[in-house]
Amino acid sequence: MTCKHCDHDHPASLAERPAVGIERRLIDDLLQAMDRPSAIISDIAVGSNFIGIRADDNGSACTGLASALGAVPTANERRMVDEMIGTPLHAAAQWLKKPGPFSISIGAAALNAGFIPPQNQPDIEASRIMAEKGKDDETVLVGEFPFTDWLRRQVKTLYLFELQKVAGRTPPDQWDDILGRCKVLGLTGTTLITRAMATYLKKAPQAHTIVIGPTTPLSPVLFSHGVDVLAGCQVLKPDAVFAGIREGMSFREIKKLGIQFIAWSGDSTAP
Repeated sequence: MTCKHCDHDHPASLAERPAVGIERRLIDDLLQAMDRPSAIISDIAVGSNFIGIRADDNGSACTGLASALGAVPTANERRMVDEMIGTPLHAAAQWLKKPGPFSISIGAAALNAGFIPPQNQPDIEASRIMAEKGKDDETVLVGEFPFTDWLRRQVKTLYLFELQKVAGRTPPDQWDDILGRCKVLGLTGTTLITRAMATYLKKAPQAHTIVIGPTTPLSPVLFSHGVDVLAGCQVLKPDAVFAGIREGMSFREIKKLGIQFIAWSGDSTAP
């Protein structure tokens, strides 16, 4: 599932700097854990809403997606994207550490292509997981999602963390206090791009945390950083999905072209 707005959780300026501190450490951990770092990039789809990267790993295809967060590539970035074809995923994934929203999104798509999706995980939407976990508890949702109003009716209390002035949002000066006591946290995967994911995880260690959306890295590394469920997706029909990305389709539209939700619980990785 993805959010309605392209810049819901943090100003774009936060992505216009290199990754530092705990955000840099999280990115480094993810980069080091890539399953297929040497897979060779064969195609990059750039659209107004999403970026997709395909690569070949000794005859095995791999695909990764990331939100573009409305970023427009510079002429130099467009040239560098063209030059990425034929290079390994790990080189493109290093862009996650660069300044600039578009570069970071390219890096996130390459990172996600480098992970092998878990097998036999349930196709469950994140909203259903949050509704069950938060029915008797305080719940935080970072970013306004299409399911926000529905979820508000299912849980005891829903706090919407959203910088856009939308109905029902929680004032930002209350966020830290709420994070310190909430029992459920729904965190959009795009917080990896906006340099905020590790910070949210650190501020709410007690919460049952679900990372949501197509930018979510399907890596068990996130379980060791405090995540409980990775509610991401895998691309089943890359040709159709990449065509939709290039046309600027929304996630709801491209999902119908060949994307499957995955709800991967950290509990399932235990021996």
